[in-house]
Amino acid sequence: MWSWMQARAARTAAWCVMLMFVPLAGTPAWAVHPDTSSEIENLKRRIEALEAGQGGSDDEPFTLFGLGKRLSVAGLLELEASYASIEGGDEQSDLSLATALLEISAAVNDSLAGHIVFLHEEYADHSVEVDEALMTLTCPVEFLHGQLSLTGGKLYVPFGHFESHFITDPLTLDLGETNDTALYAGWKIADSVAVKAGVFSGESDTAGDNDNIDSFVASIEVMPAPWLTLGTSYVSDLAESDIELVRDDVVLGNVYTSSVPGVGVFVSLALGDLCFDAEYLTATRRFSRTVVDAAVGDEGELTGRRPRAWNFELAYTPRERWEFAIRAEQARDFQDDLSRFGAIASHGLMEHVIVALEYMHADGKGEQNDPGHTLSGQLVFEF
Repeated sequence: MWSWMQARAARTAAWCVMLMFVPLAGTPAWAVHPDTSSEIENLKRRIEALEAGQGGSDDEPFTLFGLGKRLSVAGLLELEASYASIEGGDEQSDLSLATALLEISAAVNDSLAGHIVFLHEEYADHSVEVDEALMTLTCPVEFLHGQLSLTGGKLYVPFGHFESHFITDPLTLDLGETNDTALYAGWKIADSVAVKAGVFSGESDTAGDNDNIDSFVASIEVMPAPWLTLGTSYVSDLAESDIELVRDDVVLGNVYTSSVPGVGVFVSLALGDLCFDAEYLTATRRFSRTVVDAAVGDEGELTGRRPRAWNFELAYTPRERWEFAIRAEQARDFQDDLSRFGAIASHGLMEHVIVALEYMHADGKGEQNDPGHTLSGQLVFEF
């Protein structure tokens, strides 16, 4: 006969299992977005960092209350100006509303939340799309001293870290960022350990394996000290990334016959006024020559058999509302083995607003990849 404690433990375990299949969530998604667009999260982090020392603010996103629910609305606008010069070639300049984002988030109570993000990016097209639409379900009791959760919807899968202080996205993000409909489970111990594992279908199916949930993703991040964060992640098919590494052959059709996994590692250090970030992403094995030939022939991003990229950034905050950073990064077997070096200065102009000026030098292989210089200015407003 079970004791009272055994019965209580059994009820608790059953409750946690049941919660994975009913609409109850943990930490509100509008408060913490671990899997939102890395580019947007980098902008928000820069604004938050550059607002330090301005005395703080009691302002919160516009919020409505009713019937026990909480609805919040937030947004972000990014205006960019750029000038590019190719050595021995043309000069170009542009002014664009690079990002216009509107986020609507809801929390029924402390355990139930979800959010929808509408995004317009001028460099892609002139449409507005649903960039994210997700819900998070969290067990209200601890499991092995941590918190269990289940997240599903259209989201950025937990592969890669992609943290950056720059206007230009790092090459690691270009290679690995993946937005798709996915479902994953998470386990987190305060701010020290976070583990995620899930599945999604993806768009780049191998030949004869269409319309199946056949992609797996997992990540783990640890913070052994307040100033140090380490992490690694894995995806069962790197071709699922948004950059579309794989293309159909114009004659043979789909020549992608075997998935190529990807793995990433990163380290982030924050020591006083200095911050160092390093990340490396790579395919774990080679794509077939037929797949590479199809991508190159169609001007695809895959220009070699084993795509990989690394990014190093060092940031310095000498005084309140100012940040300076330098970057070195390189790609191999995609984007024509591009190498880039750059520097950026960012300033917190006022609360919720930052301005930045960035210089990037780029050099790749091939006749169409002469060394180039790009100067970019950015004005960002978050509300």
